[in-house]
Amino acid sequence: MKIFIDGEPFNPSSQVILRSKRRLISEIDEEISRKGLTYTNITVDGVEMDSSAFVRLRKGREAHFKTCEIKTLVIESLQEAKNYLPRLNAGIQNIASGLERKEQEDISEHLASFAEGLDWLVSVMQKSQFLLKVKDSELVEKEGTITKLNKSLESISECFEKGRIMEIAFHMRQGVLPEIKVISNYIAKLLETANHMNIESVNE
Repeated sequence: MKIFIDGEPFNPSSQVILRSKRRLISEIDEEISRKGLTYTNITVDGVEMDSSAFVRLRKGREAHFKTCEIKTLVIESLQEAKNYLPRLNAGIQNIASGLERKEQEDISEHLASFAEGLDWLVSVMQKSQFLLKVKDSELVEKEGTITKLNKSLESISECFEKGRIMEIAFHMRQGVLPEIKVISNYIAKLLETANHMNIESVNE
């Protein structure tokens, strides 16, 4: 399989790496990170796929990796998360209000959408933190916040399964919303860090 990074041929260090796509991706990561880049897209013979699918791939003629600056990717992702926060907050409060007024009998779809949005938000935060090399100690009580959030989600799931609908509203207001506010502070901190980051600092 021929490998290209942004249209330029890439030669792995040995034939052994070609037989292990996981090691190949690791080597590509090392190569592009030296330049302050990360890959955003993988295409094999015209078919777009993620890294997991690429690792499982058994054959292919050409693999193209498209990259962008880590700083650009992080800022765009964090800005999207920042813009999403007000919608997530409003959505949670609308669900809670509807439950309190007993206006929502079937809330499974709303809860699934809320959980998916929250999972995406936390994922963006954690991936950005990793790429920016920000230590947990710089995000005060981050692990505690994630733990509290997970416990609230478990409580909501349990209440839903047992039909204790009114309690779901309580956990959303008292458990989830305060922690989302903390996460919004983390995202603001990471966004500030990214905006002041230079390419050299990524490689230190």
